[in-house]
Amino acid sequence: MNKFQSVTNLGGVLAVRSKHLALLGNCVRMRAAMSSPSKMTRVLIVDDELESRTRLRTLLQAHGHDVSEATNGLDALAQARQQRPDLVISDILMPQMDGFALCRASRIDPALARTPFVFYTGTYASAKDVAHARRLGATRFLVKSMAAEEVIRGITEALRQPDEAFDPAGAEPAPGETESWRLYDESLINRLEHRNLELSDEVRALRSLTVGLEQLPAIVSLTDTRGRITFVNRRFEQVTGFSRDMVRGQTHAILRTRNAAAGLGFEIRAALLAGKQWRGDFEQRRKDGTVFWERAVMAPVFDEAGAVTHFLRMSEDVTDQKNAELTTQAVDSQRRQSERIETVGRLAGGVAHDFNNLLTLVIGHAHLVLQQLASHDPLRSDVEAVLDAATRGGAITRQLLTYARRDVVHPLVLDPAQAIAALARLLQRMAGDEIRLGFALGPEIWPVRIDPMQFDQMVTNLAANARDAIRAPGAIDVSLANVSLPAAEAAAHGGLAAGDYVALRVSDTGAGIEPAHVSRIFEPFFTTKPAGEGTGLGLSSVLGAVEQAGGHVEVEHTSSDGTTVLVLLPRSTSRPVPGPQSSAVTALEGTERVLLVEDEPAVLELIRRTLESYGYTVLHASTPERALRAMEEGDARVDLLLTDVVMPGVNGQELAKHLRAFDPTLRVLFMSGYSSDVVAEQGLLPAEVALITKPFSPTALAARVREVLDAPTPTA
Repeated sequence: MNKFQSVTNLGGVLAVRSKHLALLGNCVRMRAAMSSPSKMTRVLIVDDELESRTRLRTLLQAHGHDVSEATNGLDALAQARQQRPDLVISDILMPQMDGFALCRASRIDPALARTPFVFYTGTYASAKDVAHARRLGATRFLVKSMAAEEVIRGITEALRQPDEAFDPAGAEPAPGETESWRLYDESLINRLEHRNLELSDEVRALRSLTVGLEQLPAIVSLTDTRGRITFVNRRFEQVTGFSRDMVRGQTHAILRTRNAAAGLGFEIRAALLAGKQWRGDFEQRRKDGTVFWERAVMAPVFDEAGAVTHFLRMSEDVTDQKNAELTTQAVDSQRRQSERIETVGRLAGGVAHDFNNLLTLVIGHAHLVLQQLASHDPLRSDVEAVLDAATRGGAITRQLLTYARRDVVHPLVLDPAQAIAALARLLQRMAGDEIRLGFALGPEIWPVRIDPMQFDQMVTNLAANARDAIRAPGAIDVSLANVSLPAAEAAAHGGLAAGDYVALRVSDTGAGIEPAHVSRIFEPFFTTKPAGEGTGLGLSSVLGAVEQAGGHVEVEHTSSDGTTVLVLLPRSTSRPVPGPQSSAVTALEGTERVLLVEDEPAVLELIRRTLESYGYTVLHASTPERALRAMEEGDARVDLLLTDVVMPGVNGQELAKHLRAFDPTLRVLFMSGYSSDVVAEQGLLPAEVALITKPFSPTALAARVREVLDAPTPTA
């Protein structure tokens, strides 16, 4: 069937259904205005068209008549002879025996001769048809284009005026069989010519309509009330890539992407069936799998009775406009996020130095007390509780600094599949026995450049968050995949640039995330857990680590069946390298001379005591200026400079530069509560810088000092 035939058939169906429904509606309205016969009458309807019989039967039954049906004159004659009807209503053109022949046969049958006979035929009946019907003995001649009121009136009059029924004794002689056939042929030709003119007009109108629809720049489709497509224009084929033969009988779900809102189709259909229009934007899928955006207006199509028969959909391809909007939104979101990060960063940076100094004191003195307590001393548990609380406080500070991009990072090119495989046993222990942990790490995953410790912490935090979302036995799946994102798709992921990425997904079978919470879960200190069960910094630190690596993290999917978090990390073109290997420190003691520079007196005293307890000779200064004078005036050589970074006046880096002017081989170990004064512009730790971050324990300090002293001598 070609496109013209499709539209022609559609018009015919709509026309028939429109008349049908109009007649039914009018029937109900006029029923109260017209009185029914005093007793139920038997009416025989003779018509080969089902729609016409159904329409007339509904009308007559609504007015109290008992209705039977026949599809041709022969069947009708047999029924009438078996049970005489009170009225016969017949079409003219029918197979086997037409209406004229039926009327003639009934008039020569003594049992049926006085039964009222009404012709009910098309609008193309001529005056000759009416005259011929009268000569045959017809009581009334009605046309199908009449209003329901007129049809009922004619039928009622035929039933109430039996004196007008055919009287064989006084009637004009009926034409002979030959004459009847001649009159019938003449009537048939006349009706066919008339109908042909009507169809020609309809064809021309439909052809013009079809040409107009085909040439419209809009995407046009027509569906039935169940959403099945009956027509699409050329623009639909151009935009979607689907031909009309492919979509005819299908629904618009053939274009749906996985991002389509659940239940939206039912909402739209309900609105259209209620007679309302619907407007909206849809993310759709072409035949080749690419995505486009459609801005649609949908409206119901009514018949003459006001009932909805079809849905008309006109839309335009707004992909470029939508991508521009999404890019703008992503840029705005990124800007707001950067502003929040900067605010939190200033806050974190402002308090981290002093806070970590305090934690260093608490942890250091707690260790010193533990060293002096016997193993069975009851005070040990109290001191250990203090030590544990201070250690957790340091972890919270580091998470906050990670979110604010002010943590110390040492990025390396690593194989993410190997890194996750190395974490598998730890993650399974963390998930517990009731949660199945699955891995789909994919073949030949591309390398990425990220701090290995931050990568491990990121995966651990995501898995822990997934575990906490599962309230019963469930599953967590961790997967990796290589993805290449075009510009538009990349921009939709936080404004990323087009390119190659490694996609890390962590999925759970938990209860999902409330829609109102999705936009906030990466905010620092935001948590949906009960008080005391979470700091709200786990996912915010994930966000910081990912974005510091040039990537993006988002909630890709959430529902009552679970949640999937997607992390996109840029592909590195370099080969993976092993992470930095810490030298095995078997002995923490030493006899070297250490120049200690720290502006906080309590911290200075604690570190001095710690180093001296490990055998080191310690020269100490509370300011960089005093340290410079000590070096200039001192005779003994210093093996290591241990200095804080943030100090009034000259900072730690400038001090190291001055002192190396005296001794280029001087080893330097920096101490800092946060990294902004140590790291480069992008928060990356230079390879030549040795750093220990506060808070630290005495043991960790002694190990780090020993490690730096045992490293190769710096080149002059």
